[in-house]
Amino acid sequence: MADPAPSHRLLVNPERVRANLRTFARIGYSPDGGINRLAFSRSDLRARQTLVHLLASLGLRTTIDGIGNVFGRLPGGDDPRLPPILVGSHLDTVPGGGRFDGSLGVVAAVEVAAVLREHAATTRHPVEVVSFSCEESSRFGRSTLGSGVVAGVWDAAEILELTDARGVRLGQVLQRLGLDPNRVASARRQPGDFAAYVELHIEQGRVLEEARAPLGIVEAIAAPTRLRVRLTGRADHSGATPMTLRRDALAGAAEVVLAVERIARSIPGVVGTVGTLAIEPGAINVVPGRADLAIDVRGTVSADKRHAVDEIQEAIAAIAAARGLTASRDVMSDEEPVRLDPRVVDTLERLARERGIPATRLASGAGHDAMQMARLCPTGMLMVPSRGGISHNRAEWSELDDIVTGIQVLLDATLALAQPAGPG
Repeated sequence: MADPAPSHRLLVNPERVRANLRTFARIGYSPDGGINRLAFSRSDLRARQTLVHLLASLGLRTTIDGIGNVFGRLPGGDDPRLPPILVGSHLDTVPGGGRFDGSLGVVAAVEVAAVLREHAATTRHPVEVVSFSCEESSRFGRSTLGSGVVAGVWDAAEILELTDARGVRLGQVLQRLGLDPNRVASARRQPGDFAAYVELHIEQGRVLEEARAPLGIVEAIAAPTRLRVRLTGRADHSGATPMTLRRDALAGAAEVVLAVERIARSIPGVVGTVGTLAIEPGAINVVPGRADLAIDVRGTVSADKRHAVDEIQEAIAAIAAARGLTASRDVMSDEEPVRLDPRVVDTLERLARERGIPATRLASGAGHDAMQMARLCPTGMLMVPSRGGISHNRAEWSELDDIVTGIQVLLDATLALAQPAGPG
């Protein structure tokens, strides 16, 4: 068998990348410029079918598992028992999302396979392209469902009961797509099933843009703790109730919002957001009697995030007591931050350096499929700049030159990881 082709001879085809990005951008495109491919929707299904066609055109063996993850395998060397190097991301979007979030990683993985195929590059480990299902939480309120099932993070029976805004269960949605809900659990993989996972994504922030760096190498991925808080006071007439007798739930909520901001700012590496605030009865002449808040706290260091959450909980209790309110708190999710494999991180950095590409190490404040796969196999992640740090928005944009740079290092990394030495 011929030796694997040296990575410096394998180059990304920019026009093919551009064409494939445009192909997926047309699916779910709305007149205002946003992309609507909600998980398991008709447009998401079209995108997945398009991917299957692309993989077949490259001669990859395509499979779809019980949760709808799409895999395309490029065979490796003589030993079929060796686990593959997995490369990919997701195709679903938020409502009115951009054309790069998720799709870029899938297009990049397709390009890796295309270059390896056209150069007849042989690797000891197989290479697999993957598009994970339902990475975004927009439809079922929980993110990374496809990769989470594969990594054993989510229980199949539990997620089948998740419902969307119309009250439709995930299990019903899968049935409508021709997927058997009873097979979801079979999508679970075991340690050793994959040799490594590498993902390319837009940054979704401004670190790379501010540093004028064309490439980011992710060392850690933050994870959220999400709280649902309800403050209950008393709804009273706004004119007839003296200020000293009020139990204003909205005023208490305003203090909570500021407390979340103050606490998050005081702990490096932690961010805190009150993303929703709803009040009742919501009339201009009534003192608000109830306020519901949703709080999102993230950090890349578990102890720091826990410290912030504890301080926020204490602040809520103190604010409620001082204002004569009752406070109920419900933890919606509490996930652990993930450190990516240092050997894979070092490999990505070395390969970028060999190409003469300036690369910056950074942490990802947003969640990704990589954070779930890191629990299963050695995992690395690359990021390219997103103009203005904009993401989940029709204005999302990354330059083709930066995209090609990212895919080139992804290609080099895939080839390096698929060698006999494996990751590192």
